[in-house]
Amino acid sequence: MNPFLAKIVYSIIKFTFDRSALCTMKAILELIIRLLITIPSMVIIWFLVYFSTNHLFFATSVSSLIAGLFIYQCTKWVRTGQFIKQQKISRKEYRFILKNLKEAKYKIRRLQKTFFSIRDIRTFKLYYDINKIVRKIYSLIQKEPRRFYLAESFFYVHLNSMVELSEKFSLLNAQPVKNKEIIQNIDETRHTLKELTHEIEKDLYNMLKRDIDDLHFELEYAKHSIDQNRPLTREERRKKK
Repeated sequence: MNPFLAKIVYSIIKFTFDRSALCTMKAILELIIRLLITIPSMVIIWFLVYFSTNHLFFATSVSSLIAGLFIYQCTKWVRTGQFIKQQKISRKEYRFILKNLKEAKYKIRRLQKTFFSIRDIRTFKLYYDINKIVRKIYSLIQKEPRRFYLAESFFYVHLNSMVELSEKFSLLNAQPVKNKEIIQNIDETRHTLKELTHEIEKDLYNMLKRDIDDLHFELEYAKHSIDQNRPLTREERRKKK
């Protein structure tokens, strides 16, 4: 693969991972909140135990550490519960969705490895579109797990097919010598990947359909409000008279 093209591919993969930075920042914020609750609690417990056990430093430190771990886990459990309640799903459902996200992350990494077999701009554009849509679906469900049920076909069918076909395409495309049959298989695989790209676009649309409908409603309401408050033109005032 051309070194320049490889750098471009690497930059795009890195960029698409950065697009999920919002979810990462949210996780960091949650960690900071838990630590801000845990650390002061540990300090208070340390002093209370230290002065009530005749200044036994080791026992005090161990007790404070155990209490801190307990407080940290309790805080994590409460914060997770608040998030789950906001999403209107159960803890069992949340664990199930996280399991699927973990499996999907591994498949997405496999998919992205095939980027380095790209040898032409046409395929590069196709893979770029695939990666962009896949990462968008993944990050949306990370942020709002309840959307998982709107994209089950993506997780159970389309992503699996896309990974298998991409790896097959990568293998065939990397061959130094290609006969007529290999070239035909490459073209068929590329065509099927294009069709799958349309399918995952539909998956993404299904996830966003309610938001789109809500936006249309808000736009119509805003237009109606503007029309009602708009001053009448001279012609409109004449007709009204």
